[in-house]
Amino acid sequence: MAPRVLFATVYKRASEPYDYIGANTRSWFRFYWPRIQSFGLRFLKQNIPELEILEFPTWDEYCKKLEEGWDVVGISFYLNETHEALEMVKAARNAPVGEIWAGNYGALTPEIHEEFDKVFVGYAEQQVASYFGRQIKEIIHPPLIEYLNSPFGIKLNVYGIMFTTRGCPVGCKFCQTPVFCNKPNTISLKSIERLLAYYKEHGINVVLIEDENFGCNRRHADAVVELLDKYGMVWGCMARADYLRRMIDEWAEKRKRNGKRVSGFGGAAIGIENLHQERLDDIKKKEGTEDILETVHLLQKHGLGTVGYYMIGFEDDTRQSLKIDIPKLAALKLDITQICVLTPLPQTPLWNEIEEKYGIWDWDWHHYDGKNLVWNHPNIKPDEIPGILDWSFKQVYPWTMPLRTSARVWRGAFRYAGWAGVKEVASYISKANKFDFSQRRLLEA
Repeated sequence: MAPRVLFATVYKRASEPYDYIGANTRSWFRFYWPRIQSFGLRFLKQNIPELEILEFPTWDEYCKKLEEGWDVVGISFYLNETHEALEMVKAARNAPVGEIWAGNYGALTPEIHEEFDKVFVGYAEQQVASYFGRQIKEIIHPPLIEYLNSPFGIKLNVYGIMFTTRGCPVGCKFCQTPVFCNKPNTISLKSIERLLAYYKEHGINVVLIEDENFGCNRRHADAVVELLDKYGMVWGCMARADYLRRMIDEWAEKRKRNGKRVSGFGGAAIGIENLHQERLDDIKKKEGTEDILETVHLLQKHGLGTVGYYMIGFEDDTRQSLKIDIPKLAALKLDITQICVLTPLPQTPLWNEIEEKYGIWDWDWHHYDGKNLVWNHPNIKPDEIPGILDWSFKQVYPWTMPLRTSARVWRGAFRYAGWAGVKEVASYISKANKFDFSQRRLLEA
């Protein structure tokens, strides 16, 4: 008899929906991405169908599931979800469950390893498959379909998530990915094309590439772009500025040639991190500030979307210096600006450096979410951070910002495909509200 294995995310509280946009904008923004699926668990389920997965259950749903009896319960969690994960461990021990495993980035914290029977680091399809006595010849990419929601329950867009590589080799000292997976795992072009065909068949015309570093394998990335064009997708990616700068003009030109369809490259997310070169050098960013800003301006020149990731709370930051830096960031007029507080994460060089030089005082893992100051900063007090963040978001999100971004989207649709493009963008909203998100989708082997 095959072992019974359940993998679950942390439980959710109905009164606390995941709200990425709300956490990174002013409070009056009520557009959000619902947290409806775990990408990691979907990859595992797609490639190891024997598994059962439980995504974002309530506490009662999780406890009821434990009553079914399991040889293994695996918990996938992030660092700021550690407390909830440990509560789930205790409940599983009392069930009782044979073994309890830990995975995802939360499993990188050495202080909690003793609570688990096994800890997985990185993408674990092969390791988990071996538990069932077999190997996976090729990773199959699962369908990952999401939507952008609005304050009135009207879905604004339905889109497909895609990974072309998983992992990053760059080694920025604040990032846990070099510990989690420093050698990118490439998803085969065959698997990617199968995924795109599935999306097209189900009326999904927008794809977000969620690689940590799209283009780290440039030949593979070029082939992926050809497939996206073949299937007529509107797409965006998260990538380093040096790769984007080489490709933006070419991708934008391809989009112009698409004629009456709004398809092709739609924009990118970039790790700006900071506007001071010495700080980028210190965190091993391996990019120049001017090069990053040039890439942002090039995207905007072509009317493409821009998302920027930025950090405050470097050791030289003061309230006064941030009053100079944040308006410069706001002047970039990005569509979405994520502002996070510099946070030491377990097993990173930044963790060791801060702990040795200044000391870490806050051991409540809930606060390791990029919105709290958990270490002894020389110039800024922890209780000053909420006010600084609120003021910063007001600078980067003026009241006119939604109108600015909406105008760019509609202007771009008309620019590339005339009135047919405007109609096509409008159709995305209609499709999103008709799409059935209740199905659990796997690709057929």
